[in-house]
Amino acid sequence: MNRIRTILIEDEPLAKGRLEKLIKKIGVLELLGSFENPGEAMETMRTGQVDLVFSDIQMPEMDGISFLKSLAHPPFIVFITAHPEYATEGFDLDVLDYIMKPLLTEERLLKSIEKVQKALSYSANSAGHDQSIKIKDRNKTEFFKPSDILYVKAWGDYVQIFTIIGVKTPSYTMKDMEKMLPWKSFIRIQRSYIVNVEHIESVDAIKVILKNTKEVLPIGLGYRTQFFSRMGIKE
Repeated sequence: MNRIRTILIEDEPLAKGRLEKLIKKIGVLELLGSFENPGEAMETMRTGQVDLVFSDIQMPEMDGISFLKSLAHPPFIVFITAHPEYATEGFDLDVLDYIMKPLLTEERLLKSIEKVQKALSYSANSAGHDQSIKIKDRNKTEFFKPSDILYVKAWGDYVQIFTIIGVKTPSYTMKDMEKMLPWKSFIRIQRSYIVNVEHIESVDAIKVILKNTKEVLPIGLGYRTQFFSRMGIKE
C-alpha cells in the first residue's frame, strides 16, 4: 500500500512535538503538514490529497468537531484529545478512531493506523467498481455511474445534472450533490458548477472545455486556486 498522506492539527506545543515524532517514526505515514489550528490546515486540505487527519478537538479558533463538520468530503479522521466527553459526537460523525492523550503510545497509534489501512483498502476496492449513484428525478429513481456524469449546474434552488444520455433535474441542491459525488472525480469550479475531472479536455485561466461535448464551463475566481492545485496546474 502507498504511504498514507497525513496532516496533524494540535495547538499544544509539547503534544504536537510528540505526535510529530511518532508520525515520522512510523514509515507508512507521510506527514504533509503540522498545524496549530484547522484554519492553517485548510490550504493543504483543499488539494484533495490528504488521506488522514490526526486532530485535537478542543482548540481556541475552531474546535475539531466544527472543523470536521465544515468539510464537504472529509478524509479519515482520528481525534487525539484529553476530553472524553466528545467521543459520542465524534463517532456519530464517522470518526475512524478516538485516542485519549494519556493513553497515546506508539503501539496505540499503530492500532489506529491499522484501522486506517483497512478503511483505505475498502475505499479503493469500492471506487474500482465505479459504484452507482442513485438519483431520484420526479417520480422515478435512476442509477448512474459517476463516470457517466459530465457536470452539475445550479438551477434556481436546485440543480441540473448533465449526463452522457441527457439532463436530469432532481430536487437536489448543490450541497446535496457535493455530498453524493465522489470527491476523487468531481470538484466545484464555480459557485454554479461541479465538474467531473475525467471529462475535462483543457483548462485555461477562466474556463474548462469538456472532451466530447466541447462545452465551456467558467472557473470562479474563488475556486481557481483549489481547482488548479487539484489538477496539478501552477497559476
